[in-house]
Amino acid sequence: MRVKTTSFALAVIAFGVSAASAQSTLVELLRRHGVMVKDGGFAAAFDAHAAPAVPVTPGSFAGPLAVLTAAAGGERIDAAYAFAILAGRSGRAASPQELAAAGQSVVSMIGSGDRRSRIAGARVAGRLFAAPFERSIAPPPVPPGLVEAVFALLNQDHEIELLAAMDAIGQLREITAASALTERYHFYRQANKRALAGGALEALARIGDASTIQIVKQLAGDRWAEGTDATALAVAFARERMLSDGSMATIQLAAADKSRRDQARGYLAELGVPVP
Repeated sequence: MRVKTTSFALAVIAFGVSAASAQSTLVELLRRHGVMVKDGGFAAAFDAHAAPAVPVTPGSFAGPLAVLTAAAGGERIDAAYAFAILAGRSGRAASPQELAAAGQSVVSMIGSGDRRSRIAGARVAGRLFAAPFERSIAPPPVPPGLVEAVFALLNQDHEIELLAAMDAIGQLREITAASALTERYHFYRQANKRALAGGALEALARIGDASTIQIVKQLAGDRWAEGTDATALAVAFARERMLSDGSMATIQLAAADKSRRDQARGYLAELGVPVP
């Protein structure tokens, strides 16, 4: 424990030099693990579900954790994405102590006065603390205040922020949100807010409550579910998740489409299917 504490302290000092050095060090850290980040595009690598090709060791998280703890703004956002990329879905590559430390910082980001930090914090929280669909696998412990912080984002009126909040709630499989998300799905559909309706449906599919089955069944043959946008793909995910009706083929086909590749790859990873 003393060695880890020392390395953490040294990392804080190193990352305190400048934002540029912090970013370049994070880029180099990811590169050493086989993840290429172009021009500091940590969010892009996160969106693409980039996964380390080199095994991640406990010491790998000292740098990102240091920045998460000591920095703010863009540097903190970069560190959050970098940590999530290294840790993987449900934080499986990080130790419980490292995951808990990152979780505290992410909760702080979600409660930030900066919208970019709130969005990044919610998205990273969903990835790090995602509850696996396979119930035999224990989900990672959710840090105190995280669920409440994410729910608070639903009071915002910015579309991307609302989508990030619903994404996190779905990833966490927060069953208490099923009723509210169902109401939002119907409201957004009636208001012709297609992206938000798709986000609510996606979250409901992840939660997997039995009450959602009827909603998904109604989408079969529904023209609203047609097309090649993100919402149509969310419908395919919901149908495969809730009905296992062969919609997997649609998701796999979308993984070869540049405009929908990242979304499809995420769904495949969640459903336990090899990601191309």
